[in-house]
Amino acid sequence: MLRRTSDRKRKITGRTVGALLAAMLMSCLAVMNITASEEDRMPDLTPDLKGSLEVTMQYTDPNLETDNIKPMPGVQVKLAQVASLETHGGSADYTLLEAYKSTGIELAGMTASQSNEAAQQLAPLATGSDVKTAAAASDGTVVFADLEPGIYLVFQEKDANTSYRVDAIATFLISVPFPAKQEDGNLWQYEVKVTPKTEIEGPKNNGVIRVKKSLYNTETELSYNPPENEEIVFYVGLFTDEACTVRAAGTTDMPLRFLNSDTATAVFENLTTDMTYYIAETDGQGNVVPSAIQGDDVLFEALYPNGQSVSITRFEPEGEITFQNATRGLPQNYYYGGTLTITKKTLLDGMDYKTNRVFYAGVFTDANFTELYTVVKLSMDGKSSVSVPLEVNIGQSVRDSATYYITETDKDGKPLGSGQEFTFTINKEGGKVELSPSSPDDEVIITNKFTESEEETEIETEVSTEKGTIRTPRTGDDTPIMLYLALMAIALVVILLTGGVVISRRRK
Repeated sequence: MLRRTSDRKRKITGRTVGALLAAMLMSCLAVMNITASEEDRMPDLTPDLKGSLEVTMQYTDPNLETDNIKPMPGVQVKLAQVASLETHGGSADYTLLEAYKSTGIELAGMTASQSNEAAQQLAPLATGSDVKTAAAASDGTVVFADLEPGIYLVFQEKDANTSYRVDAIATFLISVPFPAKQEDGNLWQYEVKVTPKTEIEGPKNNGVIRVKKSLYNTETELSYNPPENEEIVFYVGLFTDEACTVRAAGTTDMPLRFLNSDTATAVFENLTTDMTYYIAETDGQGNVVPSAIQGDDVLFEALYPNGQSVSITRFEPEGEITFQNATRGLPQNYYYGGTLTITKKTLLDGMDYKTNRVFYAGVFTDANFTELYTVVKLSMDGKSSVSVPLEVNIGQSVRDSATYYITETDKDGKPLGSGQEFTFTINKEGGKVELSPSSPDDEVIITNKFTESEEETEIETEVSTEKGTIRTPRTGDDTPIMLYLALMAIALVVILLTGGVVISRRRK
């Protein structure tokens, strides 16, 4: 359709349009000559009749064998007229507009690929108020109306399709109206429709499904834990059919390991997206475990309160599903557990204070902090707040409860009184926490408060330098130690140099 006068080759950065567009472009090559053959003669343009262009933005998903054509609603498409069109004696005359004549392109018959190369050259010049912009509708279509006869550049910004992970942007030329060949003679098609060809980019098998399972008592409708410090293992399989007979490609049974917790998680990765999967309890060897209790010999039953299916898409490639291993009553040595979350916060003069210090909290079973249950390590890691969840034992009956007392300690569990090294407060009176099967979770917040005036050797202080911000220990002493150290270093250098001169003279 278009030809450049320069012979310099140029790399094409975008994809060519689809086969339909290529055929359309090829069919109009002949009518771009100044003199048309009798077979290619075109009728005169209808006076004052304007055209329209409908661009359908969609992509082909290679992960799917059927229904793999997906629309791209919301993407921005731009349109600019680059040449005018007139008819004279059955011929179509295209003339570049003034803003695009600097490209050195002359209008004559070209191949579809050459036309696409010309579009890449014209696109950077398409700016200003002459450029129309529209967003694709829910079906991916963008319609531009009231178009004067001519050649139009369809293009997009560089990152227009990133939300759909499409690897190319639309950049091509199209004639409006379009010269359409008919058996009984050629005609101008004023309503033009075109679909660029695109495919998704990046990993095509990046789906992730997390399967969570809880131990569940159908009588009390509560979750419970396995025997303390004893690991029990169940298995789950991933399937592509509702009957759970066709295993998902590349997957095997995944273990669900329970240890001092009422939940366990298995993760299936590298899954094909835009699919629906089904999960089922298995025996670890690919056999689905029946989900119905058969008499009193079956200890656990697989229940799926939210169904067994989970779908993942290109746009949301990570999915999650939860099911239960249920039993009637509480098996022997199993217990109701709870989660005690211990949160450490640090403040400096009332403001959040980021530090790398490590603190410890002791969990006791008595109010005097003598019966130590466990010690929790709280590493700040440059933050002003950190939380550590702790699974604890409540009891083997719904009527049981557990009381714990939490306070600041050293690494060995020795309590630290507030005010010895720093001031700290606890959001629970006496650090007391009471848990029950019906209220199994709670949080204790220990807040450490520091001030700039404290003579605390462990407190870090930020110091601004020309090379950035560094952190140094604060001692509470205003003596200019760094100055003294620098003077000592200079003195040492002088002594060494002087000593070297004396030795040299003695040797001479």
